[in-house]
Amino acid sequence: MSKDSARRLIFCPRCDARQEVSRVTKSTSCPSCHRNIMTTDVEINEYCAKIEMWTAGIVTVGKKGTLIAEVRAENVIVKGGEIKGPVTSRGSVILDKGSKIFGNITAASLSVGETQNLIGMIVAGPRATELLEEIGMLTPPTKPSPATQPKKVPA
Repeated sequence: MSKDSARRLIFCPRCDARQEVSRVTKSTSCPSCHRNIMTTDVEINEYCAKIEMWTAGIVTVGKKGTLIAEVRAENVIVKGGEIKGPVTSRGSVILDKGSKIFGNITAASLSVGETQNLIGMIVAGPRATELLEEIGMLTPPTKPSPATQPKKVPA
């Protein structure tokens, strides 16, 4: 087996920086924004509440799964469960029978099965992120500003 076949290309879910990593890598640091990148696939089969679920892998929500978080992933698959929060995917969002999403969806492709509940805005296509930036709906990630020092007033 050659070294080329044992590596894969990932993108940072925060800043979209490209990085080549080993296929067995579970997490790494982004060379651009220096934040942790989870590269493993995530499967949710029960209630899970987080601030963010960002991964360079696949997020799968099972039939009994409920995910309350901002989701950013390479691909998102909902197999009858529900997601409460915005969903952003570089690849596809697949909704099987009985799936529910309460939040905006941004993806390159969207596959919807029967009897889904979608509440939110849907932007699909290869230029989805660019279109949202044009209309002002997507704000680019910002770095936290340093705390400002209070000005001294002369007595």
